[in-house]
Amino acid sequence: MEDMDDKPRVKTLIRSYVIDDGWHLPKEIIETIDIRIAEAKSDALRRVRAEHDRHKGKWLNADVVRKYQAKSWIFREYEGNQYCGMVRKIGEELQEEYGVTELEAFNILLENSSNVKDYLNKYYNIEHMIPMHVDEQWICDRVLEDYLYEAM
Repeated sequence: MEDMDDKPRVKTLIRSYVIDDGWHLPKEIIETIDIRIAEAKSDALRRVRAEHDRHKGKWLNADVVRKYQAKSWIFREYEGNQYCGMVRKIGEELQEEYGVTELEAFNILLENSSNVKDYLNKYYNIEHMIPMHVDEQWICDRVLEDYLYEAM
């Protein structure tokens, strides 16, 4: 009979996370990982539903962004690309009508493009109730760290 330690160690895909086969983990640990992942997914869905319910106004999209950027363009040119005067009023209108924060309105109107893409994704996900990604491998690693720490 071959000794277990002589077997080559491989990483096995269990569900959607990877665990080293050489660890010989108890079934309870695998169940704990599954429970924590299910809880994280449930929390993410609950959070996006709450954001959706809390949202006031219309939904932000690329057409709206282009419209408001065009609307504020002449005032930005006149005011030296500053968020004041008419640009601020247009930003307040954007906030009221589409439920964005002041910082989001500021970045949209001043065309900080990397931020605008993030805002479009954020509001699209909230509108369609798409929860944030749950990093299952990270959860698995944390549970295993706790298990190994307790075993020491």
